[in-house]
Amino acid sequence: MKKKTSVVAGVTAAAAAAVTLAMPAQADAGSTQGPNPYKPHAVCGSGYKIVNHFDIRTADVYLMRNRQKNTNCVVTLKKKDLGRATPVTASLHRAVDGRPATGAGLGGIERGSFKYYAGPVYVQATGALRLGNARRMESCVFWAGSTSRDVDPGKWTHCNSARGDDDAARRS
Repeated sequence: MKKKTSVVAGVTAAAAAAVTLAMPAQADAGSTQGPNPYKPHAVCGSGYKIVNHFDIRTADVYLMRNRQKNTNCVVTLKKKDLGRATPVTASLHRAVDGRPATGAGLGGIERGSFKYYAGPVYVQATGALRLGNARRMESCVFWAGSTSRDVDPGKWTHCNSARGDDDAARRS
């Protein structure tokens, strides 16, 4: 859910607290100074912890996990053009044997022009996946993000296979 920087008369205390997260008015004119006021934990929601992070020049892409909900979340937080709507994407998919799995809850992408971030995108973190009649297949998550200036090519991580491989080799 994207937060707006305008204030309406008669704001409640909760709305006033949300406004304190907004950038100063000069940021709406395209300033890139100062940090992004949003944090990945706040965008994904309560209970999410950072499990991986990738820094692209103009954004930070975060893979988050909520163990209680057995859910992953990806968010791309802009570092440049804050307060100005520019193209940003966040993508997260479960994958089996190197192919994105399809179906409800198995992945998605958010792309558009946003002032501060793209996401959150959620997917089930673990659980058996099958393609066709295959008996044992590797299951991973693929996550990526981009801005109009930079692209994170994406990563396969948190893979479990019949060989017991970890995801360290896939992060190179």
